[in-house]
Amino acid sequence: MDRPVRPGTQPGFTRPGGDRPSVSLPSRPGGTQPPRPGGDRPTILPSRPGDNRPPGQGGNRPPRPGDGGDRPTILPGNPGDGGDRPRPPRPGGGGDNDRFPNRPGGGGDNDRFPNRPGGGGDNDRFPNRPGGGGDNDRFPNRPGGGGDNDRFPNRPNRPGRPGGGIDFGNVHWGNNTIINNRPNWVNINNNQIVNINNRWSNQIGGMHNWNTRYPARAARWNNWGNGVRNNWWHHNYHNHWFDNTWWSRHSYNWGGWHYGYRLGSYPANYWWGVPTFASLTSWFTWPAPTAAWSQPVYYDYGQGGNVYYDNSTVYINGEQVASADEFAQSAMQLATVEAPPSEEEAADAEWMPLGTFAVSTAEDDANPIRVCQLAINREGIISGTLYNNQTDQAFTIQGRVDEETQRVAVRVGESENIVVETGLYNLTQDEAPVLVHYGADDVENWLLVRLDYPEDQEDSGSL
Repeated sequence: MDRPVRPGTQPGFTRPGGDRPSVSLPSRPGGTQPPRPGGDRPTILPSRPGDNRPPGQGGNRPPRPGDGGDRPTILPGNPGDGGDRPRPPRPGGGGDNDRFPNRPGGGGDNDRFPNRPGGGGDNDRFPNRPGGGGDNDRFPNRPGGGGDNDRFPNRPNRPGRPGGGIDFGNVHWGNNTIINNRPNWVNINNNQIVNINNRWSNQIGGMHNWNTRYPARAARWNNWGNGVRNNWWHHNYHNHWFDNTWWSRHSYNWGGWHYGYRLGSYPANYWWGVPTFASLTSWFTWPAPTAAWSQPVYYDYGQGGNVYYDNSTVYINGEQVASADEFAQSAMQLATVEAPPSEEEAADAEWMPLGTFAVSTAEDDANPIRVCQLAINREGIISGTLYNNQTDQAFTIQGRVDEETQRVAVRVGESENIVVETGLYNLTQDEAPVLVHYGADDVENWLLVRLDYPEDQEDSGSL
């Protein structure tokens, strides 16, 4: 597998001595690690086997029983065999609505949701939502409680969130403020960012039609993806991830921007959708530069690709664009998005799904323990959820797309070191190569493998 190396070691992505332990993901087999410049650095993910390095070369990590290193992971797993979970029948009630015929009783003559529980109001879209008040002309009859904001005045208060918010039963989401603040190790200035983007933009033309021009590279990613898909459905098909039941059991700290505010507006399968590049180019509110967006740009990481490392320097399409340190800092700068000015503005954002992906860390990682779901809003902000099915934990994803280069960079959870980058067009494909930065010191090459919504997964309507 082509894998990026740490700056100052050797050209390309291949690292001598086998795989290095992941900072944010569970361990995988590997060999002895070469010294890492800069000494010890904290990790948020468990170590891989064979990773007992002396101090000053990355830090000693305690051995993991049975394989060589035990450290905490940021992503949990789903215990058990992942079989079908029983679904209780929908509550009785009636009506002749052919989409939601069994919603609990109540009335009204709304032809879309005629059987929502009683209550009232004369709103012609949702006339029969349960009682409660407020004079908001869009949602006047939401149940009472919480906050005085003029858009959602009657939503119940959510702990840790001012002014009310969405409520999924007993599940409440906290607030991740770390993800909105630039880490101390990122000291790149605007002039450096402009210079990198200018050099980058000059190479965009050579990255068009990349997969057609280099079919062997496309075949490599496809073969890797097929290995995941062939194992995925056998082990994970019935886990019902990211449906009503899943969301009701998994709470985590959201970033300021989150597609979760819109979960109640669409059925679960909506968020597994596959966007087209054309739909994305007309989605954004900002005027995209014609030169950058006239055609898709595919980012292919590693030796033989169009983004690679050589002697602590990053090359794009054969031209030097940045030092390894600058490149990592520019990724973190792009991924760090200011929090919205209010929860109301966050709740008002519209989101287009980018889909659901298995997160494979190597070609032999055919049954990944992580899955992510991503969406993008009209301002180019990326939101998502990363789930580890071994530890049964979920973490927020937040970042954005660069207007000039189609580069996407996102942060994960509350880590101040990990940033993941790819191209927006990559996220419209069945396989999306990504580059994972561990601070300014280290990088790895992973693959996001698109997953289809399970056809036998009962769709329970809106979340």
